[in-house]
Amino acid sequence: MASPDVGYGRRTLVFIAVAVLIAAHVLWQAWAIGAAPYPARYDYDEGVYAETAAVSAGYRLYQTVFLSQPPLLIEVLRRAFDLFGRSLETARGVVVAFSALWLAALAAAAARAGGHRAALWVVVIAGSAPAFALAAHTVQMEAPSEALAASAVALALTAGGASSKDGLARAAGWLWAGTGAAAGLAVMTKFTAATCLVPIAVIALVGSGRPSAGAAAFRTAALGAGGAAAAAAAMLWTGSPPGAMWHQAVEFHSAVARVTAVDPTRTASLLLGFGLANWLLVLVGLGGLVSAGTARRGGRVPGDHAARWAIAAWLGTDLAAAFLWRPVWPHHLVILVAPLALLGGTAIETWAPSPQNSGTSPVIRGAGGAILIVAWLAALMGTAAAIMPETSSTLRAAAAATARRVPPGGWVVADDPIVPFLAGRDVPPQLCDTSEMRTGAGWITEGDLTAALADPRVRALVLWRGTFRRAFPGFVARASRALSVRWNAGDERVILAR
Repeated sequence: MASPDVGYGRRTLVFIAVAVLIAAHVLWQAWAIGAAPYPARYDYDEGVYAETAAVSAGYRLYQTVFLSQPPLLIEVLRRAFDLFGRSLETARGVVVAFSALWLAALAAAAARAGGHRAALWVVVIAGSAPAFALAAHTVQMEAPSEALAASAVALALTAGGASSKDGLARAAGWLWAGTGAAAGLAVMTKFTAATCLVPIAVIALVGSGRPSAGAAAFRTAALGAGGAAAAAAAMLWTGSPPGAMWHQAVEFHSAVARVTAVDPTRTASLLLGFGLANWLLVLVGLGGLVSAGTARRGGRVPGDHAARWAIAAWLGTDLAAAFLWRPVWPHHLVILVAPLALLGGTAIETWAPSPQNSGTSPVIRGAGGAILIVAWLAALMGTAAAIMPETSSTLRAAAAATARRVPPGGWVVADDPIVPFLAGRDVPPQLCDTSEMRTGAGWITEGDLTAALADPRVRALVLWRGTFRRAFPGFVARASRALSVRWNAGDERVILAR
């Protein structure tokens, strides 16, 4: 049996390795962001959220500025723009910072659920998944909300396993309140992060040898108090009126759902694509799911058995949510990364050489380890190719043309807000989001665009994604006659200016 000093030394080495991997991830992402300031590959939401954060500096969210999501990330972006300047690099850098927290939270959760070495495995697995690597710099709500959700689960596992041996028993109440606070902040970033409440509930009510009714009530009260306090603080910090936020962030999505049919075939197809692209993550995650019901022999971590079931419940809840979304987009499936990586990390630790697994043949363990290393290197190469930076000369030229034709302080109506954002120009606050979902649900009308174009502050119209042409061809025809100065990129991508 290893001495306590040896065990402590091994944990320290694992901690250092995890820290090095997270630092390497941040440097890798920073290089990719800096190499493509006008990216050839970007998500529509990036322009929406970056432009919303920029515009919100002078207006109130949900009242003057339209926002279909909770406000936390937008406020963080706005503050980052004040400190580091308005740019896509700043916005993406904020998301990279959240992704580092995401990896650290996954490592902490894995250490509690499967032992200290599982923390290393989970970072290796998650960091090499294309879904994680893309979400780690894309200006969307998923990575920040999942980082906070994973932090909440890690805190719950720590609180659920608190004992006098590690000195956490007296702090258990604060840990449960912190769990609720992290979950509350996650939900105030994106409502779908509420799925993390399922594993937290399993840990609080079933883990640690089934707590008494009094203990369960105390944990529930601490969770609720922490969550309510964090949500209220976020609302006060962002200046978001609750009723107005509910109208835009909840009622808007309800309107979209009413005009979008349930399509389980599409969801299944997207899940298949996710599985093929993130094959290593899915394989080891499913392997962990299969072994979730098997208690670790000589389990070193209190509540280990319940922790695995909690993570499995998290995965099941995320899958159910994916089938309930209308519509579901590929970036929504990023929510599967955390539970799959945690299940995979604990599964590898169960199999890896240890005193508990001494009965397993060294040859089998060696062959399995070699296969896993080769598979990880192959997955890492695929991920590197997926986020390889590539600059769009067309997007650069469009931003430059917009900046030339629209004076500072002038507004731009655009069907892709990333063009005016990169040009350093604002859009009308109510038109930060001009997506097909908003036009299809009737939350933007032809009259809205006509009225915006009549505003003297609006100096240009950007037609980039084809949304306006498809939804409002009459408006586009009238605008083309009224605005005579053009910049044409081909493929019906034009800038019309006064």
